[in-house]
Amino acid sequence: MGKGLIPADLDTWKQRRKVITPGFHALFIEAMVRTFTRCSERTISKLEELTESEGREQNSTIVDLEAEFSNLALDIIGLGVFNFDFDSVTKESPVIKAVYGTLFEAEHRSTFYIPYWNLPLTKWIVPRQRKFHSDLKVINNCLDNLIKNAKETRQEADVEKLQQRDYSSLKDASLLRFLVDMRGADADDRQLRDDLMTMLIAGHETTAAVLTWSVFLLAQVPRCYHRISN
Repeated sequence: MGKGLIPADLDTWKQRRKVITPGFHALFIEAMVRTFTRCSERTISKLEELTESEGREQNSTIVDLEAEFSNLALDIIGLGVFNFDFDSVTKESPVIKAVYGTLFEAEHRSTFYIPYWNLPLTKWIVPRQRKFHSDLKVINNCLDNLIKNAKETRQEADVEKLQQRDYSSLKDASLLRFLVDMRGADADDRQLRDDLMTMLIAGHETTAAVLTWSVFLLAQVPRCYHRISN
Protein backbone atom coordinates (compact mmCIF):
# COMPACT_ATOMS: atom_id res chain seq x y z
CA MET A 1 0.00 0.00 0.00
CA GLY A 2 3.06 2.23 -0.19
CA LYS A 3 2.26 5.54 1.51
CA GLY A 4 -1.50 5.09 1.67
CA LEU A 5 -3.38 6.21 4.79
CA ILE A 6 -2.71 3.08 6.85
CA PRO A 7 1.06 2.51 6.43
CA ALA A 8 2.01 6.18 5.85
CA ASP A 9 4.34 8.12 8.13
CA LEU A 10 2.65 10.70 10.37
CA ASP A 11 3.29 13.73 8.16
CA THR A 12 2.02 11.99 5.03
CA TRP A 13 -0.98 10.64 6.94
CA LYS A 14 -1.97 14.12 8.14
CA GLN A 15 -1.62 15.58 4.67
CA ARG A 16 -3.52 12.85 2.82
CA ARG A 17 -6.27 12.53 5.44
CA LYS A 18 -6.92 16.27 5.13
CA VAL A 19 -7.25 15.88 1.36
CA ILE A 20 -9.25 12.63 1.24
CA THR A 21 -11.80 13.24 4.02
CA PRO A 22 -13.74 16.02 2.17
CA GLY A 23 -14.38 13.54 -0.64
CA PHE A 24 -16.84 11.63 1.55
CA HIS A 25 -19.45 14.41 1.59
CA ALA A 26 -23.25 14.13 1.57
CA LEU A 27 -23.92 14.37 -2.19
CA PHE A 28 -21.20 11.84 -2.98
CA ILE A 29 -22.51 9.38 -0.39
CA GLU A 30 -26.02 9.85 -1.78
CA ALA A 31 -24.78 8.99 -5.28
CA MET A 32 -22.87 6.01 -3.92
CA VAL A 33 -26.01 4.60 -2.29
CA ARG A 34 -27.40 4.16 -5.80
CA THR A 35 -24.18 2.33 -6.72
CA PHE A 36 -24.57 0.12 -3.64
CA THR A 37 -28.10 -0.71 -4.77
CA ARG A 38 -27.12 -1.61 -8.34
CA CYS A 39 -24.28 -3.85 -7.19
CA SER A 40 -26.44 -5.49 -4.52
CA GLU A 41 -29.13 -6.24 -7.11
CA ARG A 42 -26.56 -8.11 -9.22
CA THR A 43 -25.65 -10.25 -6.22
CA ILE A 44 -29.32 -10.87 -5.39
CA SER A 45 -30.01 -11.91 -9.00
CA LYS A 46 -27.13 -14.36 -8.87
CA LEU A 47 -28.34 -15.88 -5.59
CA GLU A 48 -31.90 -16.12 -6.92
CA GLU A 49 -30.66 -17.98 -10.00
CA LEU A 50 -28.83 -20.43 -7.74
CA THR A 51 -31.92 -21.10 -5.63
CA GLU A 52 -34.15 -21.47 -8.72
CA SER A 53 -31.68 -23.96 -10.17
CA GLU A 54 -31.72 -25.82 -6.88
CA GLY A 55 -35.51 -26.08 -7.03
CA ARG A 56 -35.54 -27.37 -10.61
CA GLU A 57 -32.89 -30.00 -10.00
CA GLN A 58 -34.18 -30.86 -6.51
CA ASN A 59 -30.66 -30.66 -5.17
CA SER A 60 -29.33 -28.57 -2.33
CA THR A 61 -26.83 -25.89 -3.28
CA ILE A 62 -24.12 -24.69 -0.93
CA VAL A 63 -23.35 -21.00 -1.41
CA ASP A 64 -20.13 -19.51 -0.10
CA LEU A 65 -21.54 -16.22 1.17
CA GLU A 66 -18.13 -14.94 2.21
CA ALA A 67 -16.97 -15.24 -1.41
CA GLU A 68 -20.16 -13.62 -2.72
CA PHE A 69 -19.91 -10.71 -0.29
CA SER A 70 -16.23 -10.32 -1.18
CA ASN A 71 -17.22 -9.97 -4.83
CA LEU A 72 -19.95 -7.50 -3.92
CA ALA A 73 -17.59 -5.38 -1.81
CA LEU A 74 -14.98 -5.43 -4.57
CA ASP A 75 -17.49 -4.19 -7.17
CA ILE A 76 -18.74 -1.39 -4.91
CA ILE A 77 -15.26 -0.18 -3.97
CA GLY A 78 -14.12 -0.36 -7.58
CA LEU A 79 -16.94 1.91 -8.74
CA GLY A 80 -17.00 4.21 -5.72
CA VAL A 81 -13.29 4.75 -5.29
CA PHE A 82 -11.89 4.76 -8.83
CA ASN A 83 -14.81 4.29 -11.24
CA PHE A 84 -13.86 0.80 -12.38
CA ASP A 85 -16.46 -1.94 -12.67
CA PHE A 86 -14.81 -5.23 -11.73
CA ASP A 87 -18.18 -6.99 -12.20
CA SER A 88 -16.67 -9.78 -10.14
CA VAL A 89 -20.15 -11.01 -9.16
CA THR A 90 -20.75 -12.34 -12.67
CA LYS A 91 -17.31 -12.83 -14.24
CA GLU A 92 -13.60 -13.22 -13.62
CA SER A 93 -10.69 -11.34 -15.18
CA PRO A 94 -6.90 -11.05 -14.74
CA VAL A 95 -7.40 -7.88 -12.69
CA ILE A 96 -9.86 -9.59 -10.34
CA LYS A 97 -7.50 -12.55 -9.90
CA ALA A 98 -4.65 -10.13 -9.17
CA VAL A 99 -6.74 -8.22 -6.62
CA TYR A 100 -7.62 -11.40 -4.71
CA GLY A 101 -4.03 -12.61 -4.90
CA THR A 102 -2.90 -9.32 -3.37
CA LEU A 103 -5.59 -9.45 -0.68
CA PHE A 104 -4.59 -12.99 0.33
CA GLU A 105 -0.95 -11.92 0.54
CA ALA A 106 -1.87 -8.89 2.66
CA GLU A 107 -3.76 -11.21 5.02
CA HIS A 108 -0.79 -13.60 5.11
CA ARG A 109 1.61 -10.79 5.99
CA SER A 110 -0.63 -9.46 8.74
CA THR A 111 -0.63 -12.83 10.54
CA PHE A 112 2.78 -14.36 9.80
CA TYR A 113 5.24 -13.89 12.66
CA ILE A 114 8.45 -13.49 10.58
CA PRO A 115 8.50 -10.80 7.84
CA TYR A 116 10.60 -12.94 5.52
CA TRP A 117 9.37 -10.96 2.49
CA ASN A 118 11.69 -8.11 3.54
CA LEU A 119 14.76 -10.28 3.08
CA PRO A 120 16.85 -9.66 -0.06
CA LEU A 121 15.92 -11.63 -3.18
CA THR A 122 12.74 -13.17 -1.68
CA LYS A 123 10.54 -11.58 -4.33
CA TRP A 124 12.45 -13.55 -6.96
CA ILE A 125 13.13 -16.76 -5.01
CA VAL A 126 9.90 -17.44 -3.07
CA PRO A 127 7.07 -18.52 -5.44
CA ARG A 128 4.26 -16.80 -3.52
CA GLN A 129 6.26 -13.57 -3.46
CA ARG A 130 6.88 -13.79 -7.21
CA LYS A 131 3.15 -14.21 -7.72
CA PHE A 132 2.41 -11.32 -5.36
CA HIS A 133 4.67 -8.92 -7.24
CA SER A 134 3.20 -10.09 -10.53
CA ASP A 135 -0.33 -9.46 -9.20
CA LEU A 136 0.72 -6.08 -7.88
CA LYS A 137 2.03 -5.10 -11.29
CA VAL A 138 -1.33 -5.95 -12.90
CA ILE A 139 -3.21 -3.82 -10.36
CA ASN A 140 -0.76 -0.93 -10.56
CA ASN A 141 -1.04 -0.86 -14.35
CA CYS A 142 -4.83 -0.78 -14.06
CA LEU A 143 -4.77 2.03 -11.48
CA ASP A 144 -2.17 3.99 -13.45
CA ASN A 145 -4.44 3.93 -16.50
CA LEU A 146 -7.44 5.07 -14.45
CA ILE A 147 -5.43 7.92 -12.91
CA LYS A 148 -4.12 8.91 -16.34
CA ASN A 149 -7.65 9.01 -17.78
CA ALA A 150 -8.94 11.02 -14.82
CA LYS A 151 -6.16 13.58 -15.15
CA GLU A 152 -6.75 13.95 -18.88
CA THR A 153 -10.34 15.03 -18.16
CA ARG A 154 -9.51 17.09 -15.08
CA GLN A 155 -11.90 19.93 -14.17
CA GLU A 156 -10.11 21.75 -11.36
CA ALA A 157 -12.27 23.41 -8.70
CA ASP A 158 -12.28 24.38 -5.03
CA VAL A 159 -13.42 21.84 -2.43
CA GLU A 160 -16.66 23.71 -1.74
CA LYS A 161 -17.65 23.64 -5.42
CA LEU A 162 -16.75 19.96 -5.76
CA GLN A 163 -18.97 19.15 -2.79
CA GLN A 164 -21.93 20.80 -4.55
CA ARG A 165 -21.61 18.81 -7.78
CA ASP A 166 -24.55 16.87 -9.16
CA TYR A 167 -23.00 13.43 -8.84
CA SER A 168 -26.11 11.76 -10.23
CA SER A 169 -25.30 13.19 -13.67
CA LEU A 170 -21.51 12.89 -13.44
CA LYS A 171 -20.22 10.21 -15.81
CA ASP A 172 -17.36 9.06 -13.58
CA ALA A 173 -18.42 9.92 -10.04
CA SER A 174 -15.72 8.50 -7.77
CA LEU A 175 -13.27 9.43 -5.05
CA LEU A 176 -10.52 9.48 -7.68
CA ARG A 177 -12.46 12.06 -9.71
CA PHE A 178 -12.76 14.24 -6.57
CA LEU A 179 -9.06 13.98 -5.67
CA VAL A 180 -7.89 14.74 -9.21
CA ASP A 181 -10.20 17.75 -9.59
CA MET A 182 -9.46 19.28 -6.16
CA ARG A 183 -7.59 22.57 -6.55
CA GLY A 184 -4.39 22.82 -4.53
CA ALA A 185 -4.28 19.11 -3.74
CA ASP A 186 -1.84 18.04 -6.42
CA ALA A 187 -0.41 14.59 -5.75
CA ASP A 188 1.85 12.53 -7.96
CA ASP A 189 0.49 9.40 -9.58
CA ARG A 190 2.29 7.15 -7.09
CA GLN A 191 0.63 8.81 -4.09
CA LEU A 192 -2.81 8.65 -5.70
CA ARG A 193 -2.23 4.99 -6.50
CA ASP A 194 -1.21 4.27 -2.89
CA ASP A 195 -4.34 6.05 -1.63
CA LEU A 196 -6.57 3.99 -3.92
CA MET A 197 -4.80 0.73 -3.07
CA THR A 198 -5.34 1.38 0.63
CA MET A 199 -9.06 1.92 0.10
CA LEU A 200 -9.25 -1.25 -1.98
CA ILE A 201 -7.43 -3.56 0.42
CA ALA A 202 -8.62 -2.15 3.76
CA GLY A 203 -12.20 -1.41 2.71
CA HIS A 204 -12.87 -4.58 0.77
CA GLU A 205 -11.99 -7.15 3.41
CA THR A 206 -13.65 -5.37 6.35
CA THR A 207 -16.90 -4.79 4.45
CA ALA A 208 -17.10 -8.41 3.28
CA ALA A 209 -16.41 -9.68 6.82
CA VAL A 210 -19.14 -7.51 8.36
CA LEU A 211 -21.72 -8.67 5.80
CA THR A 212 -20.78 -12.33 6.22
CA TRP A 213 -20.94 -12.34 10.00
CA SER A 214 -24.12 -10.24 10.04
CA VAL A 215 -25.93 -12.84 7.92
CA PHE A 216 -24.50 -15.67 10.03
CA LEU A 217 -25.68 -14.08 13.28
CA LEU A 218 -29.11 -13.26 11.85
CA ALA A 219 -29.49 -16.90 10.82
CA GLN A 220 -29.05 -17.84 14.49
CA VAL A 221 -31.89 -15.55 15.58
CA PRO A 222 -34.93 -16.03 13.29
CA ARG A 223 -36.94 -13.39 15.16
CA CYS A 224 -34.42 -10.68 14.28
CA TYR A 225 -34.04 -12.02 10.75
CA HIS A 226 -37.78 -11.72 10.09
CA ARG A 227 -37.90 -8.20 11.55
CA ILE A 228 -35.19 -7.07 9.13
CA SER A 229 -36.79 -8.90 6.20
CA ASN A 230 -40.09 -7.14 6.83
